[in-house]
This record gives sequence, structure tokens and C-alpha cells, in this order.
Amino acid sequence: MTTSLASTIGPAVPEAVPMSFSGRGREFLKILIAGSLFQIPTFGFYRFWLITKMRRHLWSNTQVAGEAFEYAGTAKELLIGFFIALAVLTPLYLAYFILGLMLEEKHALASIPLVIVMYVLAHFGSYRARRYRATRTIFRGMRFWMTGKGWAYAGRAILWDLATILTLGLALPWASASLERYRMRHTFFGTLQGDFTGSGWTLFKRGVWVWALGIVLVVGLPVGFAAFLHKQGDPAGLWANLTPPFIILLAFLALWPIAMAIFARWQLEGIRFGEVTVSSQLRKRAFVGVFLKLIFSSLAFMICFGLGIALVGFIFKQQILPLLVEFNTVFTHDSELVRESMPGIATVVVVAALLYLVLLLGLGVIQRYFIGRGLWAVMVNSVSVANLPALDAAVAAGQPSGVLGEGLADALDFNVGL
Repeated sequence: MTTSLASTIGPAVPEAVPMSFSGRGREFLKILIAGSLFQIPTFGFYRFWLITKMRRHLWSNTQVAGEAFEYAGTAKELLIGFFIALAVLTPLYLAYFILGLMLEEKHALASIPLVIVMYVLAHFGSYRARRYRATRTIFRGMRFWMTGKGWAYAGRAILWDLATILTLGLALPWASASLERYRMRHTFFGTLQGDFTGSGWTLFKRGVWVWALGIVLVVGLPVGFAAFLHKQGDPAGLWANLTPPFIILLAFLALWPIAMAIFARWQLEGIRFGEVTVSSQLRKRAFVGVFLKLIFSSLAFMICFGLGIALVGFIFKQQILPLLVEFNTVFTHDSELVRESMPGIATVVVVAALLYLVLLLGLGVIQRYFIGRGLWAVMVNSVSVANLPALDAAVAAGQPSGVLGEGLADALDFNVGL
């Protein structure tokens, strides 16, 4: 009777355990503010310690069945990786400089080889950076690790980029599936090999409407608006010049978080480690909400920053106006006046540079808080892991990878802060 009932019901569905993120926003914000302030006297080098603290906070507050992840990387490793990357990139910049001098009349042509090399290194660095982070991620006392070649991945990525361009983006779902499959099949948890089951067709069906709407907004609306202006007899007016980039910006701001949410859920649902499977209930509105908070927080910060400068300027206008007058003497061509005004000019330059730096660091804090922590929390809290006991079969294996990939990611500025 029991056997008959079991055969009727079918095989048991593995129990799904929800992941959770328990990190407090206030604690993460303190890390960001303190780290950003320390970057000023250290000329930006403190960012390696800031990134390490951010990762440790995110990893340690990400839990599955009450067990948290651990980030084992160090700031010293990131610093060494950055210097190694500089040793690789400096000869390239020197070669570009010399080539630019030799081809003085064809400077744009001289930059093409550098752009191509940087483009290839970006793909290579992204794979090696992921490999570094995997080998510094520990769960249940066992590390993740990766095999595979960064150059092989870069070759695949370049070919898929060409296919994506030639198809106006239609090949992107299959490119994403192929590249993620390569990354995951070379990722291990101990002796347990990873896999990726997401298909390009699934991603295409979920996101094709975003692509179609983007084409309409980016191409159709500017063309239609230009035709309207032409009919009104003002084909080269101000609105005709400003509207296309404005529409493109609005289309990007509106569709990008939706596209990211679709991609993130598809990517999470395809993760496998042996019999361990992942599911996600990620909602588009969660991503959109985070991006709206980012946009409005950035605007509020810039408004407050501008009002603060205006208020300080009004209070200390008697001291500031003479400095501005002295700064203006730079443009008078009177060398004697310029020499006499150098202390005031230097003061204006230093203050302006500090204010600009504060503005950039403030916007950086907001971006890292919402994009770094906000999206991380949204994705983690949407995930459930099924058949978690299958991880018990894994045995420790693999070695920590080198730091070149992280260094290239930082030096080429495509590592998005994490």
C-alpha cells in the first residue's frame, strides 16, 4: 500500500531552504562613510580596505539555514593585485603615447590598438576577478574555487559581443547563457562541480519585450519627434538637438533596472552544485525600487550640497569675494598681479578641488549603498536553496587564485565597487 501510494504521488520534492540577509543598513553606511573619508588623506588607496570591509559585511550577513558565508580576501591582496596590473598596463600606455607621437596627424587611429587591448583585458580581468572572489568565499569551512582560462573566456566573450552587435542585441540571451555556463562549469564547492541550466531561449522570452520597447524609445521616438519638428519648420532647433539624447537617457533609466531584474532572476535560477538547486522569487519592482531610491537620494544629496555651498558663500562672502577677484587676475595677462595673487589663487583651487572630491565621494557612498548593498539584499532574500544536504558529500579541494584579475578590474574601473 505504501509503495503504491509513493508511486502515485511521485518522487519527493527536495525541501527548499530560504536564504536571508541580516546586515543592517546603518552599519554598512558607517563602513562606507568612514572608508570614503579615509580615502582623502591616503590618495584613494584606502579603497582596498573599504572594498574588503564591504565584502566581509555582505558575505557574513548572507545565510542559508542559519549558516553564513565568509570572505577570506584581504586588502593587502587587492593592493598587490593593483600594482601588478599597473606593471602590465603601464607599458601599454607608454606604447600608446609613443605611437601617438609618431602618428601625430592620425591620433584617433593610434588609439585603436589600445582600445582593443583594453577591451580584451577587460574580459580577461572579469573572469580572473570572479575566480579570485570565488576562492576567497567560504561556506561551512570549505572554499569555492574555479578552473578555466581567462584567455579562453575572453575569446568566447569577444565572439559573443560581435554576434550581439550584429544582431542589434538579439543574441545577448544566448551569449549570457553560454558565458555563464562556462563560468559555472568551472566553479567548484570543494569537490562538487557547479553547473548552469538557464537557457538563452528562456531569457529571450522573458526580456524580448524590454528589447523591443527600448528600440522603439531609442529609435522611434527621436525619429518621430524630428519629423514633427521638421513639419513645424524647425528641423535644426534646440529641441531637435536635445530630445534624442534625453529620450535615450530616460529609456535607459526606465528599462535598465527592469532588464537587470529579469537577468538576475534568470541567472539565480540556473545555478546548480551537484544535486543542490536554486530558485528565486525576485520581483522587478524590487529592483526598480532600489534604483528609484538611488536616483532620488543622489538628487537630494546634490541639492543639499549646492545649498550648503551657497549658504557658506553667503556667510563668508566678505572673505571669499577677494579670493575670487584674485583668481580672476589669472586671465588678465598681468604677470605682476598674478604673482601677487598666487596665495589667493592657490586657496581657491584647493577649496574647489576638495569640494569636488567631497561631491564625488558622497555620490560614491550613495551608489555603493543602494547598488552594492541594496541589490545584494534584494537578490539574497529572494533565493531558496533545495537539497542543501547534498553539500555534505563535498570534500575540500582547490587553491586560492592569484590577484591579477582583481587588480585589472580595479585599474580598468569595471568592478562596480565590489
